[in-house]
Amino acid sequence: MKLFIISNRLPVKIIKNESDEFCFVPSEGGLVSGLASLDIPNIEKHWIGWPGIEITDDKIKHKFRKELNKYNYHPVFLSEKQIKQYYEGYSNSTLWPLFHYFYSFVEYDNRHWNTYKDVNKLFYEEACKIISPGDIVWVHDYHLMLLPKMLRDGIENIKIGYFHHVPFPSYELFRVLPERAELLYGLLGADLIGFHTSDYMRHFVSTVYRVLKLNFQLDCVMVDHHKSYVNAFPMGINYDLYHNATLKPEIQEHIIELRNKYGKDNKLILSVDRLDYSKGILHRIKGFNLFLKNHPEYHGKISLVMIIVPSRDMVNKYAKLKKTIDEKIGAINGKYSKMDWVPVYYFYHSFNFDDLVAMYSIADIALVVPLRDGMNLVAKEYVAVKRDNPGVLILSEMAGAAAELRNAIIINPNDIKQIDNAIFEALNMPYDEQKKRIKRMQATLSKHTIKNWALLFVNSLLKVCNENALLNDKEIDSDKCKTIRKSYQKASKRLLVFDYDGTLTGFKEDPEEAYPNAQILNFLQQLSSDKKNHILITSGRDMTTLENWFGKLNIDLSAEHGADFKENGLWNKLIQDTDWDDEIMNILNEFVDKTPGSHIEVKRTALVWHFRSVDDWLAVLREQQLINALISPCNRHGLQLMRGNKILEIKSPLYSKKIAVEKLLNEKPYDFVLAIGDDITDEDMFMALHDNAYSIKVGADSNMARFNIPLQTDVLPFLCAISQINTSHSS
Repeated sequence: MKLFIISNRLPVKIIKNESDEFCFVPSEGGLVSGLASLDIPNIEKHWIGWPGIEITDDKIKHKFRKELNKYNYHPVFLSEKQIKQYYEGYSNSTLWPLFHYFYSFVEYDNRHWNTYKDVNKLFYEEACKIISPGDIVWVHDYHLMLLPKMLRDGIENIKIGYFHHVPFPSYELFRVLPERAELLYGLLGADLIGFHTSDYMRHFVSTVYRVLKLNFQLDCVMVDHHKSYVNAFPMGINYDLYHNATLKPEIQEHIIELRNKYGKDNKLILSVDRLDYSKGILHRIKGFNLFLKNHPEYHGKISLVMIIVPSRDMVNKYAKLKKTIDEKIGAINGKYSKMDWVPVYYFYHSFNFDDLVAMYSIADIALVVPLRDGMNLVAKEYVAVKRDNPGVLILSEMAGAAAELRNAIIINPNDIKQIDNAIFEALNMPYDEQKKRIKRMQATLSKHTIKNWALLFVNSLLKVCNENALLNDKEIDSDKCKTIRKSYQKASKRLLVFDYDGTLTGFKEDPEEAYPNAQILNFLQQLSSDKKNHILITSGRDMTTLENWFGKLNIDLSAEHGADFKENGLWNKLIQDTDWDDEIMNILNEFVDKTPGSHIEVKRTALVWHFRSVDDWLAVLREQQLINALISPCNRHGLQLMRGNKILEIKSPLYSKKIAVEKLLNEKPYDFVLAIGDDITDEDMFMALHDNAYSIKVGADSNMARFNIPLQTDVLPFLCAISQINTSHSS
């Protein structure tokens, strides 16, 4: 088995050196170092990605492909135009600002979207050359959101994971994308979708429901013929690498040099960021300026060290940000500097590992306050390096790391007063308290390392793929269909039990619109004309509706889950009319009034609160509130609360679909029994069947059913296939 990691960039990139010759250098980033150490027994690791430079000469491409293949690296070569439109355009000028809540910065160009699709397809085509059935594929980040579905549609029997390394925004932001549905379906091609935090996961689940109208059942959703799972996997760091770095003699010497340089008695606040508007760099400069204004007693005693790594500074938006940062820092230093004191030390370049670790070690405070960040590993690196030494982490609540590092001083980065107050609190925090907090955070980080993160994700992917495999084992494929058809043909007495809504027909926003079409009626007419067949439609609908729709057919009908039963052309009321209590009716009416899109259906023996047209978040809230409000009066009156598909029903516990099916099974023997349904109410029906019966759950899998049909639209074709009925001529 092979593991294929697919990301925008390879772990190495091709650059031109000073002699204008091509050469390989390592790519930057925690992902590369973390996955480089991923070692799973009996799994061979490969990596697909862009090598970081445009190469037009086919001979040079072939040469580098051959060289990279030695390390199981598989390059996807992109042109300058593709990089400009796919990477700088759609990925970083449309998706990046949107995902980081900078809607006003979003730039949209349909050409960029088309190129984004083209490049995702190029990655797919490269994957198709080398990926085989049974392999594991792990796709990374927002550059390749369309790729999981392409892989699922194009390569059979592979395990597909996707990890989203940036925040996933709320539905209100994501909905502005014209391509929102295509992007979501792209991700849902994965078996497992990972996010840094549960908040991002929650936003994704909500967005899928609101855009695609697909319902998650806890952590999974049925998409076509597979389940797509979601979960939170907070990314860690190489903890031992950072924690033990300061034990090296050369780094210890460097630490002493830096302490002497910046002054042993001068407190240092460290800020490390890539140049980006999402990092809140201007806010922390303003916050530090406010601190100096409010606390003159600290002048000459504290300095802010700002390390800003260059990024896209040729882009106008970033160039303007860089210019403003320069001006703000210059203004502070111009106003407050002394001959022996610099308030802000400013470095506009990246630091190598040894230099960065030394800065982490001598910094009294780490100021990590992005306006929005998927995780932020700087905060974790600082904590790991401190070892047994004191130090204070000031952390933005908008960073994914805040969910784990609760012993930091957590602030809202948009409020510069909070930055001012947090710096003052950190400077006055006792050393024992600082050490205690650092130790607690180190205990968390030492467990949640990047290696453990990668292993947890891959193991979780394998687990959900096994669950999907079990679902596939139950799914009725062509072979199972042939087996059931043979059994059907051999039988002389058949019992066929069909649920209606969600089974024979799909759900409608207005339940009254879910009447049987000509194809359904034609199928039932032909099926019932075979004297070997005894057909029962069992439904929660009232008997008047079922009679109007199916009364002319030679079939039995069970209305209101068995309260009314039509047999041999005659209706029998098994339960008397219910006189509904005013308290229950008043509660239901109250909830209808405060839940737009909901309504009450009053049946002869049941009350149903429908909420199919209600906003998903509000529906979940109101359903639980209504259950809480109804439990007591329903218990007093001996009534049952039953959840269904976007309904909550109040009924007597004396009847159910199970009772209706048992009635028929007890009346005569059958040598072929098939029951099919999609709802929780059908679970009772399946329980009534003997072991050899064909119980079939539509949609989500059921432990009570032997078989599964994932899509409602496949139900009628399946039933026509086993009975060899042709409905294609109907209109």
